[in-house]
Parts: sequence; structure tokens; C-alpha cells
Amino acid sequence: MPQNKFALARYAIIDELLKKNNYVKTSTITEACKRNLGYQVSQRTIQLDMNSMKNDSFLGIFAPIEYCSKRKAYYYHDSDYEFAYQQLNLNEVNLLENACSIASRHMKPDQRIILGDVLFKIKKKYMAK
Repeated sequence: MPQNKFALARYAIIDELLKKNNYVKTSTITEACKRNLGYQVSQRTIQLDMNSMKNDSFLGIFAPIEYCSKRKAYYYHDSDYEFAYQQLNLNEVNLLENACSIASRHMKPDQRIILGDVLFKIKKKYMAK
């Protein structure tokens, strides 16, 4: 099975380690992946994962991962960072719906349609949970 199928799982492991520790070496992450996922991941794969988490606009994670050359380890430069793939709860979805309703009053009709489509997609995703 291709390793990229487990990319999201690796991202979650990377996030967890960076939150729990001030500095994390790639070797520590590879060991955690082997222990938690059951297969060996190269340090290069982990480096590419962290680069994607930090810079890939398609993923939209934009994790504040930095490298400390003195410690030869990675860290979050923003301790308040929250991993982007977290779920919204029902209250958050309802609040978003109310905010969209208020905002749509000040939009052009075509913008209201787009906003409605976006809200529909969000509700479809989170209401099914």
C-alpha cells in the first residue's frame, strides 16, 4: 500500500509530537509512525510531510513548523496553533450559518448564491457526523 495514503495520519502524529514536546527530531517522528501506523517511514518522507503541512496551499494546513539548526529538531513557533483538520461542532456550524445569513444581506445576488453553496457544503459535511 502506498505510504501517501497515510499522509493525514502522519500529519496527526507530527502535530501531536510537536504539541507535546518543545523540539522533535525526525527520527523521533519516524519511530512514532512505525509504532502507531505499523510501517517504517523514511526521515525524508517526514521532512516532506512537514514541508507540505507548512507550505502546501492545496492542503491549507499552514502549520507554523520551524527548524532549529542548533538542536537539529523541529518545533511550532506558535504554541496556540490548532491542527487544521479538526471538526466543527453543531454550535459552531449554527453560528456560522447565522453569520452567513447576516452577511448575505449586504452581498450581491451572485455572491449570496456562492455563499449559500459554501454553507451547504459545510453543513453537509458536519451534519452527517
